Amino acid sequence: MNAATTLQDAAARYGRTLQDRLATPAGLGPAWLHDRQREAAARFQLAGFPDARAEDWRYTPLQGLLGREFRAEAQDLLALVPDDIDELLLRDTDHCLLVFVNGRFAPRLSRLDRIGGTVRVDSLREALQRDDGVLVTSPGLALNEDAHAFETLNAALFEDGACLHIPAGEHPGAPIELLFVTVELDEPSMHHPRNVLTLGAGASATVVERYAALGPSQYLTNATTEIVLGPNARLSHTRVQEESIAAFHLGRTRVRQAAGSHYAGMTVALGGAWSRSEHRVEFSAPAAGFELDGLYLAGDGQFVDNHLDVRHAVPGCSSRETFKGLLHGAGRAVFDGRIIVEKAAQKTDAALNNANLLLSRNAEVDIKPQLEIYADDVKCSHGAAVGQIQPAELFYLRSRGIPEAQARQMLCVGFAKEIIDACGLPALRARLEAAVTRQLVPPSRPA
Repeated sequence: MNAATTLQDAAARYGRTLQDRLATPAGLGPAWLHDRQREAAARFQLAGFPDARAEDWRYTPLQGLLGREFRAEAQDLLALVPDDIDELLLRDTDHCLLVFVNGRFAPRLSRLDRIGGTVRVDSLREALQRDDGVLVTSPGLALNEDAHAFETLNAALFEDGACLHIPAGEHPGAPIELLFVTVELDEPSMHHPRNVLTLGAGASATVVERYAALGPSQYLTNATTEIVLGPNARLSHTRVQEESIAAFHLGRTRVRQAAGSHYAGMTVALGGAWSRSEHRVEFSAPAAGFELDGLYLAGDGQFVDNHLDVRHAVPGCSSRETFKGLLHGAGRAVFDGRIIVEKAAQKTDAALNNANLLLSRNAEVDIKPQLEIYADDVKCSHGAAVGQIQPAELFYLRSRGIPEAQARQMLCVGFAKEIIDACGLPALRARLEAAVTRQLVPPSRPA
């Protein structure tokens, strides 16, 4: 089956799923939401899936994903108990925990008692059923004009997710973790979680968003996280994708920042057969800052894709992105980062860097850093590098009695630790380092 036929067949199949779902609303509640979901479905039906001619999808192979069928019906798996997900939990961490199983909130696995005051941490489904008038005006549930096919599918099909609202001046005393767990079903399933995070003026929070699986099942996660930061708000946000090795994962994060706000993020991709992570940033007022560190690994049978779109439309804002990739076996990666500085965005300070370590001859990475600058008083830079383990570094370790395989692994972990060490939660930092160490099976020296 050629690519064009795959796209057409997939568009028709997902179109039928949309028709079935919207014909019998899943009980999310308010009429205004149903109207938005119908609008999203109509937009998808009109545009369909992107092909290789779309610039943002040129290096992203879709046939493997769209050639598979995933079941859309929700199933009740809330009978799980905490011991069932023990292997996925962060150790020695006193934090608020929201667990979602196959896309739906699981109260008995969650811990919400760590949060007090007027902070609201909730299931998005339950918040919508209350329909207290807050979410109808939230940008987090708006249908974005530039949304692509998978984002419109999320807008039309989501059933649940996290709803976090921190009022002005509030500072939750504990980190908040959103843990999305997929459990194997009889047939491959798909889930479309949507998270809405809103911080009022001067508020701050630490949020961890993780995607994981119990068992090696095949499924599709198509997630959207919408973040709105009020004036002088500060958010530390870590996103970790450690899905099943057979899974497909699309995750997009949109960040909207007001004056003086600051976003400090980290995104890590460790699992999945096929994954794509997107970050889009918009500054609405001066003096806002955005920082994002990224780490991705890909080995045999894995494809990992990172896309950044940072838009400076107002003066005096800063952005910094640093990504590192480790590719081994026949792993393949894509890094596509774009910074746009519009004419009005004078005094912009922006930097984008991407470094990759190829550990085998069959590993591959496609890099496309982009700067579009239309202002004349700016400080902007970008850099990209692809390399291998330096023989001098390897010789240094071997000369001290360290076996070659162990020396290679040490150098790889050291390469990744610049990103990992930026994680502010010790338990998560330890988990990430252990996962990187475990996944990196040092290859023999190329012949």
